[in-house]
Amino acid sequence: MLGGPAPEVTRRLPCPAPLSRYDRATLGWAASIVTNRAETALDGARTGRRPKIQDVARKAGVSVATVSRALSQPELVRKATLDRVLAVVRDTGYRSNQIAVQLRTGASRAFLVLVSDITNAFYAEFFKGIEGQSRKRGYVPLIGDTSSDPRAEEHYFAILNSRKVDGLLWNVDAAPAVYRDPDTRAALRDTPLVLCSTNELLAAPTVRIDNDLGGRLAARHLLALGHRRFAEIRGRLDFDSNRRRHAGFVAHLREAGQSVADDAAIEGELGIEYGERAAAWLAGRAARPTAVFVHNDATALGLLHGFRQLGIDVPGEISVVGYDDMPYARVTAPELTTVRLPKRRWGAAACDVLIDHIEGTDVPPEIAMPPELIERRSTAPPRS
Repeated sequence: MLGGPAPEVTRRLPCPAPLSRYDRATLGWAASIVTNRAETALDGARTGRRPKIQDVARKAGVSVATVSRALSQPELVRKATLDRVLAVVRDTGYRSNQIAVQLRTGASRAFLVLVSDITNAFYAEFFKGIEGQSRKRGYVPLIGDTSSDPRAEEHYFAILNSRKVDGLLWNVDAAPAVYRDPDTRAALRDTPLVLCSTNELLAAPTVRIDNDLGGRLAARHLLALGHRRFAEIRGRLDFDSNRRRHAGFVAHLREAGQSVADDAAIEGELGIEYGERAAAWLAGRAARPTAVFVHNDATALGLLHGFRQLGIDVPGEISVVGYDDMPYARVTAPELTTVRLPKRRWGAAACDVLIDHIEGTDVPPEIAMPPELIERRSTAPPRS
């Protein structure tokens, strides 16, 4: 009937099955998370303050030390506890105060990487290896360029001595001038240091390229092609990396009963212009070599350009082996046969050793990273 009270409708719902102990625990934990979120929002609105580590510990039901460990060394925390702490961190918006951590522990979780020329493209892959590995381990690398200037070295070593960074990765062939001062060496004796080449002045763990092997690989390749007249365009032999490349090259030739004539080797500052000058020098020799080993790719690039300007065919008249395997080595004319260095793996390995050293873990005294020969079109058997 219109206008009358609506009939009451009763709807029977199926009775749910009783909850298991696990389901009740799960629902209880989820409810507590929702409650914690609401409490956190109200706390923030009422007090206007940022959440502290004590808030995270209280809401996660763990100690402050456990929260700290979950954020800095999660691999040491049980998964269930870690998940609970991280959930509360997300809910509260907690951010650790790294300045306070540094003041409390004396650790910055940053380290210094020094090179002699930051514009050198050689270091790009090396830096990538360092950056990727340091990020995995919760550290920050700071890059410095010494430009082989003692004043720049003093600046960076003052930073190191002030403990603003936790350690130093030294990728410069020459020893820092400041280390010649006994007082400086004594002050930095306890500072974690890792070298990227052997240095007589510095006693520290070393992660280096096996440059002796690299020189041998170049000699082995040229000998296998049948060459018997060799030249060497080398860098300064007071630098460890150049000295080892040279030693490996001449040792392997000597073992095969061959050698580089005294007047077929020159030494200088590696680079494109040096390579161009070397091309003119080699072209003017009465007994021209049939194969040249060059201590880096930039110099080999200049050498190839110089030979092209002089009308000397590579590899028809002379074969050229470079060193490093820079990105441009595969697009030179002709493409450059060279010794490839594992630059990214080198950076990652050096980073690992330094961080282990910083954290007090035993580290090996030396690691030598093996290079490999990459054969392209700048080498061929000599013309008979």
